[in-house]
Amino acid sequence: MTGTPSQTKGGVQEPAPFRLPAPMRWLDRVEEWMSVAFLAVVLIAVSTQVVARYIFEAPLFWGDELARYCYVWMAFTAGTFITGRRTHVTIGMFDKRLSEKALRVMECFAMLVVAFTCIALVYFSYPWLLKTIRPKSSALRMPMVFLYGGVWLAFALMALHSLVNFYYVATGKAPALPQAGDTYE
Repeated sequence: MTGTPSQTKGGVQEPAPFRLPAPMRWLDRVEEWMSVAFLAVVLIAVSTQVVARYIFEAPLFWGDELARYCYVWMAFTAGTFITGRRTHVTIGMFDKRLSEKALRVMECFAMLVVAFTCIALVYFSYPWLLKTIRPKSSALRMPMVFLYGGVWLAFALMALHSLVNFYYVATGKAPALPQAGDTYE
């Protein structure tokens, strides 16, 4: 899935940049917008809390809790987004020293470690997650399963992204390591 050929200045045909399949691009956009939305809620909740506390001298009892929970959801949603785009922080010690094949093997190994770690977290935390259905948060009275379930879902999505990226890198349909600034849109 290297795309259709495109021309360069010298007239030489080169493959188009790699593009993920449509469902994964859709998921990528949803994760991106959810991360932005959670950040906006955090900023609004904190700003509202500051105004209510220092101008009206009547702090909101739920503002801090909403901001805290949205911050957690934002961090994990952004984590899934970053995992899907493979734009996480990397240490490039071996990038120029290893062959393309060795880089591909190293990248595939790293993606499998992430995928299996996330799968283990999802699998082994599920019974505990079910125990959080009844307890409610102190201010919002929200079932805690929504807070912890968001984290649980994020790890499931990180596993999915890692396995999809593993497939495309292992089959040679995607580059072993994306160049700095490259995305798979």
